[in-house]
Amino acid sequence: MDFYDVVKKRRSYRVFKTAMPEKEKIEKILEAARLAPTWANMQGMHYIISQDPEKVKQIWRAVGQKTKFIEAPMFITGVIAESGSGTNVNGLKYYSVDFGICFEHLILAATAEGLATCWIGYFNEDKVKQILEVPKKYRVIGLTPLGYPVKEKGEITDRKPLDKILHWEQF
Repeated sequence: MDFYDVVKKRRSYRVFKTAMPEKEKIEKILEAARLAPTWANMQGMHYIISQDPEKVKQIWRAVGQKTKFIEAPMFITGVIAESGSGTNVNGLKYYSVDFGICFEHLILAATAEGLATCWIGYFNEDKVKQILEVPKKYRVIGLTPLGYPVKEKGEITDRKPLDKILHWEQF
Protein backbone atom coordinates (compact mmCIF):
# COMPACT_ATOMS: atom_id res chain seq x y z
CA MET A 1 0.00 0.00 0.00
CA ASP A 2 1.30 3.48 -0.86
CA PHE A 3 2.49 5.42 2.22
CA TYR A 4 0.02 8.27 1.72
CA ASP A 5 -2.82 5.78 1.34
CA VAL A 6 -1.77 4.23 4.65
CA VAL A 7 -1.84 7.64 6.35
CA LYS A 8 -5.30 8.38 4.92
CA LYS A 9 -6.60 4.95 5.92
CA ARG A 10 -5.19 4.82 9.48
CA ARG A 11 -8.09 5.06 11.95
CA SER A 12 -8.76 4.15 15.56
CA TYR A 13 -10.81 0.97 15.94
CA ARG A 14 -12.59 -0.09 19.09
CA VAL A 15 -14.40 -3.19 17.79
CA PHE A 16 -12.49 -6.22 16.51
CA LYS A 17 -13.04 -9.66 15.07
CA THR A 18 -11.80 -12.38 17.41
CA ALA A 19 -9.44 -13.87 14.77
CA MET A 20 -5.79 -13.64 15.79
CA PRO A 21 -3.50 -11.76 13.38
CA GLU A 22 -0.93 -13.93 11.65
CA LYS A 23 2.50 -14.18 13.30
CA GLU A 24 4.20 -13.00 10.09
CA LYS A 25 2.16 -9.79 10.10
CA ILE A 26 2.87 -9.16 13.78
CA GLU A 27 6.59 -9.61 13.23
CA LYS A 28 6.54 -7.35 10.17
CA ILE A 29 4.79 -4.63 12.17
CA LEU A 30 7.28 -4.92 15.03
CA GLU A 31 10.16 -4.79 12.56
CA ALA A 32 8.83 -1.44 11.33
CA ALA A 33 8.71 -0.20 14.93
CA ARG A 34 12.24 -1.48 15.57
CA LEU A 35 13.54 0.54 12.63
CA ALA A 36 12.12 3.83 13.95
CA PRO A 37 14.69 6.51 14.77
CA THR A 38 15.40 7.24 18.45
CA TRP A 39 17.49 9.74 20.38
CA ALA A 40 21.18 9.03 19.60
CA ASN A 41 20.03 5.63 18.31
CA MET A 42 19.56 4.50 21.93
CA GLN A 43 16.70 2.18 20.92
CA GLY A 44 15.15 2.14 24.38
CA MET A 45 11.78 0.73 23.31
CA HIS A 46 10.47 -2.70 24.28
CA TYR A 47 7.24 -4.34 23.12
CA ILE A 48 5.14 -6.87 25.00
CA ILE A 49 2.82 -9.07 22.96
CA SER A 50 -0.21 -10.36 24.86
CA GLN A 51 -2.21 -13.09 23.13
CA ASP A 52 -3.15 -15.35 26.05
CA PRO A 53 -6.93 -14.82 26.43
CA GLU A 54 -6.74 -14.39 30.22
CA LYS A 55 -3.91 -11.85 29.99
CA VAL A 56 -5.73 -9.99 27.21
CA LYS A 57 -8.80 -9.79 29.45
CA GLN A 58 -6.71 -8.49 32.35
CA ILE A 59 -5.23 -5.76 30.16
CA TRP A 60 -8.70 -4.91 28.87
CA ARG A 61 -9.84 -4.46 32.49
CA ALA A 62 -6.82 -2.20 33.22
CA VAL A 63 -7.85 -0.04 30.25
CA GLY A 64 -11.33 0.22 31.79
CA GLN A 65 -13.25 1.42 28.72
CA LYS A 66 -16.51 -0.47 29.34
CA THR A 67 -17.10 -2.56 26.19
CA LYS A 68 -14.49 -0.93 23.93
CA PHE A 69 -11.82 -3.42 22.82
CA ILE A 70 -13.62 -6.33 24.54
CA GLU A 71 -13.22 -8.67 21.54
CA ALA A 72 -9.65 -7.67 20.70
CA PRO A 73 -7.64 -10.87 20.22
CA MET A 74 -4.38 -9.33 21.45
CA PHE A 75 -2.61 -6.24 22.75
CA ILE A 76 0.80 -4.76 22.07
CA THR A 77 2.18 -2.75 24.97
CA GLY A 78 5.12 -0.42 24.51
CA VAL A 79 7.49 0.31 27.37
CA ILE A 80 10.54 2.54 27.69
CA ALA A 81 12.75 3.64 30.58
CA GLU A 82 13.36 7.34 31.09
CA SER A 83 17.05 6.42 30.85
CA GLY A 84 16.38 4.80 27.47
CA SER A 85 16.52 8.17 25.75
CA GLY A 86 18.12 11.59 26.10
CA THR A 87 17.27 15.05 27.39
CA ASN A 88 17.30 18.13 25.18
CA VAL A 89 18.89 21.51 25.93
CA ASN A 90 15.59 22.75 27.42
CA GLY A 91 15.48 19.89 29.90
CA LEU A 92 12.78 17.95 28.06
CA LYS A 93 13.20 14.21 28.57
CA TYR A 94 12.77 12.62 25.15
CA TYR A 95 11.75 9.08 26.15
CA SER A 96 8.10 9.88 25.44
CA VAL A 97 9.03 11.32 22.03
CA ASP A 98 10.99 8.16 21.19
CA PHE A 99 7.99 6.13 22.31
CA GLY A 100 5.71 8.16 20.05
CA ILE A 101 7.92 7.77 16.99
CA CYS A 102 8.28 4.00 17.48
CA PHE A 103 4.62 3.44 18.27
CA GLU A 104 3.45 5.45 15.28
CA HIS A 105 5.67 3.31 13.04
CA LEU A 106 3.94 0.27 14.58
CA ILE A 107 0.44 1.70 14.10
CA LEU A 108 1.06 2.71 10.48
CA ALA A 109 2.62 -0.66 9.66
CA ALA A 110 -0.43 -2.40 11.13
CA THR A 111 -2.66 -0.30 8.87
CA ALA A 112 -0.54 -1.26 5.84
CA GLU A 113 -1.08 -4.93 6.79
CA GLY A 114 -4.86 -4.51 6.91
CA LEU A 115 -5.02 -4.66 10.70
CA ALA A 116 -6.86 -2.39 13.10
CA THR A 117 -5.37 -0.57 16.08
CA CYS A 118 -6.24 2.11 18.61
CA TRP A 119 -3.45 3.95 20.37
CA ILE A 120 -4.60 3.86 23.99
CA GLY A 121 -3.14 6.38 26.40
CA TYR A 122 -5.87 6.18 29.05
CA PHE A 123 -5.26 3.17 31.29
CA ASN A 124 -4.06 2.22 34.75
CA GLU A 125 -0.29 2.06 34.28
CA ASP A 126 0.36 0.36 37.62
CA LYS A 127 -2.12 -2.42 36.81
CA VAL A 128 -0.68 -2.94 33.34
CA LYS A 129 2.86 -3.06 34.75
CA GLN A 130 1.75 -5.62 37.35
CA ILE A 131 -0.06 -7.79 34.79
CA LEU A 132 2.91 -7.78 32.41
CA GLU A 133 5.60 -7.86 35.13
CA VAL A 134 7.22 -4.69 33.80
CA PRO A 135 10.29 -3.65 35.84
CA LYS A 136 9.87 -0.50 37.93
CA LYS A 137 12.30 1.62 35.86
CA TYR A 138 10.12 1.33 32.73
CA ARG A 139 7.10 3.42 31.82
CA VAL A 140 4.07 2.12 29.96
CA ILE A 141 3.12 5.10 27.82
CA GLY A 142 0.71 3.41 25.46
CA LEU A 143 -0.74 0.19 24.21
CA THR A 144 -2.90 -0.93 21.34
CA PRO A 145 -5.27 -3.76 20.60
CA LEU A 146 -4.36 -5.47 17.34
CA GLY A 147 -6.74 -7.40 15.16
CA TYR A 148 -9.02 -7.32 12.17
CA PRO A 149 -11.75 -4.67 12.15
CA VAL A 150 -15.36 -5.79 12.27
CA LYS A 151 -16.19 -2.99 9.85
CA GLU A 152 -13.76 -0.93 7.76
CA LYS A 153 -13.84 2.83 8.26
CA GLY A 154 -13.49 5.31 5.43
CA GLU A 155 -10.68 7.78 4.95
CA ILE A 156 -10.17 10.53 7.51
CA THR A 157 -12.37 13.54 6.82
CA ASP A 158 -12.66 15.30 10.19
CA ARG A 159 -9.29 17.08 10.35
CA LYS A 160 -8.70 20.81 10.21
CA PRO A 161 -7.79 22.07 6.76
CA LEU A 162 -4.09 22.64 6.13
CA ASP A 163 -4.54 26.41 5.79
CA LYS A 164 -5.77 26.52 9.42
CA ILE A 165 -2.60 24.93 10.86
CA LEU A 166 0.18 25.85 8.45
CA HIS A 167 2.36 28.93 8.97
CA TRP A 168 5.19 30.07 6.70
CA GLU A 169 8.15 31.89 8.26
CA GLN A 170 6.29 32.92 11.45
CA PHE A 171 3.21 32.07 13.48
